[in-house]
Amino acid sequence: MEYFLRLNALGDSPPLTIDSQRFSLLKASRDILAEALQLEEEYEMMISNYIDLEKESTNASISYMVRNYRGYIDSFDARLAVNRQLMNLLTSVRLYTDRLTDHCCACLPRETGIKDRLKLLRSTEYDRNFDYRFMEALRNYTQHSGTPVHQVAFGSRWTALDISGLLEFSSSFSADRKFISSDGSFKKQVLDEMPDKVDLISASRGYIEALSSIHNKVRQMTSKSVNEARSTIQTAIDDYREVYKKDPLGLTAYVFDGKTKIEEIPIFLNWDDIRIQLQKRNNQLVNLKKRYVTGQSKK
Repeated sequence: MEYFLRLNALGDSPPLTIDSQRFSLLKASRDILAEALQLEEEYEMMISNYIDLEKESTNASISYMVRNYRGYIDSFDARLAVNRQLMNLLTSVRLYTDRLTDHCCACLPRETGIKDRLKLLRSTEYDRNFDYRFMEALRNYTQHSGTPVHQVAFGSRWTALDISGLLEFSSSFSADRKFISSDGSFKKQVLDEMPDKVDLISASRGYIEALSSIHNKVRQMTSKSVNEARSTIQTAIDDYREVYKKDPLGLTAYVFDGKTKIEEIPIFLNWDDIRIQLQKRNNQLVNLKKRYVTGQSKK
């Protein structure tokens, strides 16, 4: 067997001989980076769906401000729109949490006890955070019983009684305890601690904050292995650049048996740069329930 690095491109390019151990390390490193990228992509989908939920809630308030909703159909349209976005969010959370352990184990192939560590992270958030418990139960409820938004309310108020006052418009979307309890499928322990109504935007913020905390700890757990994998591939690129004297676009690691190609692995990092950008874009979310968006204009 022959193992070497060479450009997968037209024209002659010098081969750089490597051994089987280095080829296997390059292959394993690429697999680790691929799993780490998938983890960040699934987290990004979850965060994007959460942002869409917030946008839909804000959009309802804007529409109420402009159109002065009065009829049942207006409330129905707003409830339907928020239901759609909230169910998208819950679905993306399920995708993220279902795949989390597999991605983590794949990023840490030489470590044991990963499943137990992740289980502890999730159970810690579950135990300390009602929003997490409620939204987990609500996710199961929406999969088997019904939509999550039961009540919509629109409101307006003056921020001050003098000439400086502004008329503020708002909307709220709630899950109703009586409605949920009538079905009998909602988790009883969570139902017992649930108030009469749960504001779903506020609960979603608490839920996402908890998931963000878990994701940040997962990044910390996997960072050493992922950074070493990237360094392994970067070193191969640098070593070939010394031979080729140019930017080695199309660099590939090959295994040949005589003239028969057995396996090839693309060696580049542009795709892993996306993972790094996603990490920078999605920093850990803290105090999310204390944040809100305002449309107030600045005079």
